[in-house]
Amino acid sequence: MKYKPLLVFVVIFLTATCYIYSGDRSSARSSAMAFSNLVSSVGNDAYGINPANYDYTLPTSKPPKGIYKKKRKIFDPHWEFSLFSAGGGYGSDSSIAFYNNYLQYLSIDRNKFVDLFTNIEEVFRFRNTILPADKTDVNYDFELNWLSVNYKNPKFGAVNFSISDRVGLNTEVNSRDEYLPLTFGFNFNPNGSYNITDVSLSQSEAIAWWIRKYNIGYAKQFNFKKSGGIRSFSIGIAGGLVHGFGNVTTYDSHLNIGTWGVQSINGVNHVDSIKGKQDFHTQSALTDYFRDYKDGAETQFNLFPKPAGVGYSLDLGINMQIGNDWRIAASVTDLGKITWDYNTVTNNDTNAFAYYNFFITGTDPTYNQMVNDLGGYATQDSTTHFSTEMPTKFRAGIMYKPNEMFMIEFNWVKGNNDLPGNTKDVIYCFGAEYFPLPYLPIRTGFSAGGPGAYYISLGAGLKLRNFTIDVGTYGLNQLIEDKRFSVAVSSKIIL
Repeated sequence: MKYKPLLVFVVIFLTATCYIYSGDRSSARSSAMAFSNLVSSVGNDAYGINPANYDYTLPTSKPPKGIYKKKRKIFDPHWEFSLFSAGGGYGSDSSIAFYNNYLQYLSIDRNKFVDLFTNIEEVFRFRNTILPADKTDVNYDFELNWLSVNYKNPKFGAVNFSISDRVGLNTEVNSRDEYLPLTFGFNFNPNGSYNITDVSLSQSEAIAWWIRKYNIGYAKQFNFKKSGGIRSFSIGIAGGLVHGFGNVTTYDSHLNIGTWGVQSINGVNHVDSIKGKQDFHTQSALTDYFRDYKDGAETQFNLFPKPAGVGYSLDLGINMQIGNDWRIAASVTDLGKITWDYNTVTNNDTNAFAYYNFFITGTDPTYNQMVNDLGGYATQDSTTHFSTEMPTKFRAGIMYKPNEMFMIEFNWVKGNNDLPGNTKDVIYCFGAEYFPLPYLPIRTGFSAGGPGAYYISLGAGLKLRNFTIDVGTYGLNQLIEDKRFSVAVSSKIIL
């Protein structure tokens, strides 16, 4: 079966990125507030969320009674430096256990696939222990923000430069009744052999990728001397060079197959005949690191490999303060596309096949020919290039901040595709932040919509004059239900 490239890609990243950890995934404050931070994230924290917030002025405001004896002028820095902010999540609608078994689901290669449908016990084992009972979203999404620098000047505005890596997997696994319905036939022949006929399989689309963004942005805040109405207006834009190091996509695919005369001869299964037709469509582009890994070459990991695809991204945003306590904002992020043109392979296999009188062993040439046929080598095209969109997101939000110690925010979020780290479903986010002490923010949030239905989040931070560190977890309820796990840690130096 043709899952092997996807398996190689995913396994490498599950092992290579779990110890290092889109867009707001690497922001712990964002995770803690259920990603409801379009309006309130500023400086480096605004990367991938709202470029208008790179430039910000924190005004003097009246604190709650008993907190300070007089008005306090907030430190207004010029430089922010962030290193190795990291975060992400993984899981499925079914359970974390199924997510872990999903790698076994992916690892059904061509040889195992043939073995599977020439052994009735393996058919039922695969159906009942690997495939989920219900259709299940499976997601893996991690971001590592290598470096983020934000410089702002009251006259000029603000400039931000960031480098980040994203690794993701998105798929919807069909239920066992959809993937392998119990409509196939099974019967014995007079000589003791058996037939497995009219087997039908349906596989959903899956995509895994690794991309890197080199991003530069500019923002300017315009302040107005008014006690009411519009107090300030910010606008920002950011553009990025995108390098894609891996993309493996498997589209909706189908297979119909029948096997006749299966029997064990001297401990090896013999098949009188096997016939079928497949409708299989894939595309991939992998940097040399993955090709070397797959071929067994001894290659050390390279932090800057030659990209398999190159593209661009564009972020736009606005932010407006109304009166003393209210802000509204809107943004669109990751407008763009990636063109994959290095080490590309596309495969559109709609061929029928039939093989007769062979043993299920690698020493039988007929068996090997059938395995290669199922691999689709004859239909692979290594000259065609392809393009993919970026995971574009639209956001709008409103924030109420009556004083320096407390704020609440509501966001509306919608993606225009289902690429890793994104969803076309509308997500409603609500978040709050409270300072029981001037240096100790406590955060919580709730979101509804998208994979997982709803999430409850929690986090905290340490906010000093020249240094902040935050930690947040997104979806405590999902973790309690053993479905998903998400966490982020971020820090920055402020000068």
